[in-house]
Amino acid sequence: MKKKLILPLLSILVLIGCTGCNPETGTMICTMSSYPADGIKLKSVYKANYKNNIVKKLISTDQVIVEDKEYLNTYEERLEELYQPYKKLEYYQNSIKIKGKTLTSTTTINYAKIDTDELIKIDEGNGQLIKNGKVNINDLEEAYKQNGFNCKKEG
Repeated sequence: MKKKLILPLLSILVLIGCTGCNPETGTMICTMSSYPADGIKLKSVYKANYKNNIVKKLISTDQVIVEDKEYLNTYEERLEELYQPYKKLEYYQNSIKIKGKTLTSTTTINYAKIDTDELIKIDEGNGQLIKNGKVNINDLEEAYKQNGFNCKKEG
């Protein structure tokens, strides 16, 4: 009789004990394309890696594709101004490159290591997503969807 009770109890204990054994990890990819004016196309791809619903790393790639290359210098200047306050922040990298008629801005944020208080000091808007020093993947997804992105989670 005791043997019949021990096996089911062990099975239940193993299941309960391993609820957190395999933390949920995954990737969310959000994309958007728009045409704000004739001859200009904006294309964005944001990739967020997360574990237990907490964003660990975000890589965003934004492209401006134009018919007239003269506009790219203006876009580059505006983006340089936008990212200037973040330049001294560790674990936040941005690069801007122009090739042909395309400007590509790539930003990588390591949320697992970055000083989130500094992010909020630079732009209070960052505080909408950062709660207790962390970014929740579901909050990020909702914010992107509100801005017209299509998001898909994998993993």
